[in-house]
Parts: sequence; C-alpha cells; structure tokens
Amino acid sequence: MKKSKNLSFFFSTKVLFLLPAFILIGIFVIYPLILAVGYSFTNYYLLKPNDISFIGIDNYKEIFKDNYAKQAFLNSTKYVIYIVPFQVAISLFLALLITKKSKANTFFRTAFFSPYILSIIVVALLWKNILDPNVGIVNMFLANLGFSKLEFFSSPELALPTISFIILWQGISFQMLILLAALQDIPPSMYEAADLEGANAWQKLKYITVPSIKGQLVFVLLVVTTGTFKIIIEPLVLTNGGPQNSTTSILLYMFEQGTRYRQIGYSSAITVVFALILIVIAFAQRKMVKEE
Repeated sequence: MKKSKNLSFFFSTKVLFLLPAFILIGIFVIYPLILAVGYSFTNYYLLKPNDISFIGIDNYKEIFKDNYAKQAFLNSTKYVIYIVPFQVAISLFLALLITKKSKANTFFRTAFFSPYILSIIVVALLWKNILDPNVGIVNMFLANLGFSKLEFFSSPELALPTISFIILWQGISFQMLILLAALQDIPPSMYEAADLEGANAWQKLKYITVPSIKGQLVFVLLVVTTGTFKIIIEPLVLTNGGPQNSTTSILLYMFEQGTRYRQIGYSSAITVVFALILIVIAFAQRKMVKEE
C-alpha cells in the first residue's frame, strides 16, 4: 500500500508539472554547485583538464592570504552598504507615492519601471556616456557652473559609489512594484479607522503600513542584499574592476580567476565561500526581522 501511494504521488499531476523545473534546477544549479565543491579541493587548471590532483583545503587557505580576494570581499560589502538601505527605503517611498490609482500615477509607474526593462549593459554604457569626463552632460554642466570635472570611473574614491548609484537607479523600480502590490492589498478601512482616531501620516506608516507589508519588505530586503552581493556586469563593463581594484566585486574576482587565469580550483573555492556567506546573511536577516 505504501509503495502504491508513493508511486501515485510521484506520478501525480503536481509532480509532473514541477518536473521540468526540477530538471532545469538540477542541471543548471545543483549539478554545477556539486562540481564547484568538488573542484574547490583540487588544483584544477583549465588548460590541463587531465592533470587534476587533490590538494585538500589549500585553496581555502589561499583565499585568506590573497589580498585581492580580501579587497573583493570588502568591495562587495561596500556595495551592499551603499545600495541596500537606500534601495529598500526609496522603493517603499515611490510605492507610497503612486499607490493611489490615477492617470498621473499610471504614467509615473511606467516611468519609474522603465529603467528595469533595459539591459544591464545598455544602462551601464548609457551612464558611462552621461558621466564621461570629456563629453558627458554631467561634467559639462559642472564645468558651466565653474566646478572642475569629476573622474567618476577613474577615481578610486568615486568609482564604487558611482557604480552603486547606477545599480540603485535601475533596481529600484522592480522592488517598488512588489511593495506597490502589497500596499494595494491593505484594507482601506484600516486607514479610515486611523483617521477617526486622529492618527498622522507617520503613525499610519509605523502602525499600519509597515506591519501589513512586513513579509514583502523582508522579501525585498533578502532579494536586494543577495542581488547586490552578486554584482558582476556593472563593474566589468564600466571599470573592469579598476581603478586599483577598487570596484572588483567577489563575483568579478571569481570570474577572472576562472576565465582569465584558468584557475578553476581556486575559483570554485571562492564560489563555495561566497555561497556560504549568502546563506548566513539570508538566515541572519530572517532572524533579525523574525519573519518566516
């Protein structure tokens, strides 16, 4: 009876519908992750695929000795600090701003969301031209005001904040839509009752809005944090990790080790450490906000 129940479950409509997703996840997520864990304990060099030997945890030891890897982890942390709090706060602000249905708000929803549908590379190149020190409109405007031109992508002090701003600008709209959908599910009667009690805008936000969309806020926080740690395209296109490795993210460093230097074993070890960091951060955020 148990065997027949198990067979009926595995061949049920639910499992059959989920089977394509499970197959894709297995091929493109689980299998590469297993390979990465295995390769991280070897000296696998891409140009010598048949000359692989087990070296234990030497790759992991090398990560803690590698100053470039430390800089990459520090840069990724800076990206998170610069992007996450502002992206969540501004997304919520914009969602509150356009939550009421009107023709004007329909226009603003489209305008706010339009950056997200653009390709990341297109956005990066667009901002690279806008902030160009010679022909960019921002520096031309600063020059007309009497200020000196700024090297947004050539200065170690400005490059990382500039890239953070570009990522923030493009990513706000998607988080805004998630929070907007959550805001529209809040019963209007709750705000009407608050008006009768004489509550001001801040009290409504604190005691009605935020508690009502807490789950969505946690989701946005997790998505933005993990997404920011996984930045690679923007620094690759805009600065190639420079100047002086000031914009190299951990994923970009891992990519360079695996493709430019062909050190698959070392690159895999960085991948495993990076994945563990993301898991710890996700669990820590959930515990801090006490949300399942």
